[in-house]
Amino acid sequence: MDNELDDHSQELARRRVPCLIAYLHPFRIVEAPQLEPWAVTIEDVNRRSWNYVALHEIAGGIEVGLPSPYHLVIARDGALALPPIDGLRSDQAAVGFFNRCLAALLIGGVYCEAVTTDGLDLGSIIDWKYVRSHHTGTAASNRFHHLIRYRHATPYEAIALYRSRIVSINTLGRAMTEGLGVLDRLPALGGEYLLKGTTAIARRDWGGALANLWIGIEQLVSELWQRDVVKPALQGDKSKARRDQLNDTRTWTAAARVEMLLQKGAIDLSTFKLISAARKARNDLSHAGTPPREIEAQAAYGSLCALLSFALDGEHLKLFDLKLSDHALFDPFAPPRIEGEPEFWMEIPKLPGEQELEKAEARLGMGGAGAGA
Repeated sequence: MDNELDDHSQELARRRVPCLIAYLHPFRIVEAPQLEPWAVTIEDVNRRSWNYVALHEIAGGIEVGLPSPYHLVIARDGALALPPIDGLRSDQAAVGFFNRCLAALLIGGVYCEAVTTDGLDLGSIIDWKYVRSHHTGTAASNRFHHLIRYRHATPYEAIALYRSRIVSINTLGRAMTEGLGVLDRLPALGGEYLLKGTTAIARRDWGGALANLWIGIEQLVSELWQRDVVKPALQGDKSKARRDQLNDTRTWTAAARVEMLLQKGAIDLSTFKLISAARKARNDLSHAGTPPREIEAQAAYGSLCALLSFALDGEHLKLFDLKLSDHALFDPFAPPRIEGEPEFWMEIPKLPGEQELEKAEARLGMGGAGAGA
């Protein structure tokens, strides 16, 4: 009897495997050859009748450097599942690993944004077919996935399921392989700071962008310093004193290292100027609390991309081709951008006096917020 119970317990354990979950953001449907193509009608959205089971389906697994046999499992709705193995059992460690994977996707040309500790779910993989979340994080993305997976999302939220962004599991796999290859070749570079800085650029958070990107800039400057200054210098003198002198950050500050890299031809003058502009803005932010302008945050992003190219001997990354403005929050002072004719309309409940205000604005040709969306 005991053996039968043990066998039954082991079978159940194989059917439900615990996992840590984060989500691709912006929202995407992940397609795979073995899955039926995703299809949702406007009637499905209005009636809350979309195929919620399909959102839980596993699209595939991707190698991310975990010990065998573990890998990153990806569900149809963009859920990313990792095993709760040693090294990933603290929230900070799990977030750091997820962000390394997301940074790799970003480098490989798939735009995605950083996650934080409130973006973690606890869940399980069921029968190696589905990813089920049990304890939902409080981030907006987690709430959205919770609602669409339970078919509790309102039509206003669920419209994202209609003609949603699509990415294939094969595209994610190629991007991950390319991105992790870059991070492995540049061990000084922390992918999480690159990811957070790029996320901040897309969200027009210039202070957050500058603070995170500057860390990445200093990491890449250190990478180039070791390759183009320290290593050649030690060929003639490998003493500890010589090594310590070249690695002394009090003597060789970031500014001094950048100047030396310019003199040695390891970087060009345009990159030097971008780094100088970013460094001044970063110092103003750190020491005086002066918020950076867009041009200064963009200088930091341009510096990091240029340093990446120099560190990779001129290799052109798909990251460089991303148009981050496509992912930015809309400028509240810019006129609304409507592409093509609206397909669907939804009534907006009026506030007291609002309808009369709109009529008065219409008579004067001023326009208003309108009654549809």
